[in-house]
Amino acid sequence: MRPSPLSVRLLVLACVGAVVGAATLSAHVVKGRLAPAAATAFVSSPTAGSDPPIPVRWGTAPAGATGLSVACFYVANTSPARLDRPGWPRVTAAGFELPGQGSGFALVEPLDGDWELVENVGAALDGIPVTLDFAIVARANPAGWKPRHPHELPGIEPEQAPTRGSGTRFCVSGPFPETVAGTPDTIEQVLNGVVVRFDGVDDVHRGRDLGVWDNPARLIPLYP
Repeated sequence: MRPSPLSVRLLVLACVGAVVGAATLSAHVVKGRLAPAAATAFVSSPTAGSDPPIPVRWGTAPAGATGLSVACFYVANTSPARLDRPGWPRVTAAGFELPGQGSGFALVEPLDGDWELVENVGAALDGIPVTLDFAIVARANPAGWKPRHPHELPGIEPEQAPTRGSGTRFCVSGPFPETVAGTPDTIEQVLNGVVVRFDGVDDVHRGRDLGVWDNPARLIPLYP
């Protein structure tokens, strides 16, 4: 008998506690493609580079495998604040290229209504079309503010520390791959494909920039 959706959600929430922690170690430095000095972020797994996505299981028997796992990670907006608009630029989305074509991702944390998860998102990096398996996007009303907090700006504020555990923690459940290039999958490998959206960037067309991992190994697209 297949577990109910509520039971699976409870299992997912239990798994979240297994991947929570913080340490000041290096992780993924992200820089905007148009404004690499003005739009920067730091994206990290909870405790170490070896943190794996945690499988969601129904019992211990092989038949209890759900094919889902939970990955938690932090996104810090390390951009310098603008002199003319100190609350900007903001990180307003974080999307991911993953190997394969998975679907069925869900946002587990935070669930305060300020963020939503969208699957199969198109993006253009250096003029090259890229499909993100999912993206976590800050909600905003037509006036550009948080819907539930009308006096607060959406997204993640600038000038956060570039250290593991800094910023906003996100937890996502879904069909994360068990291996990547023949090795066991880790959250840091998931983060290799991160694409961060910045809004309110100075001297950039419409104030928007997209940033990726600042490393020569970060191909575009990452998984052709």
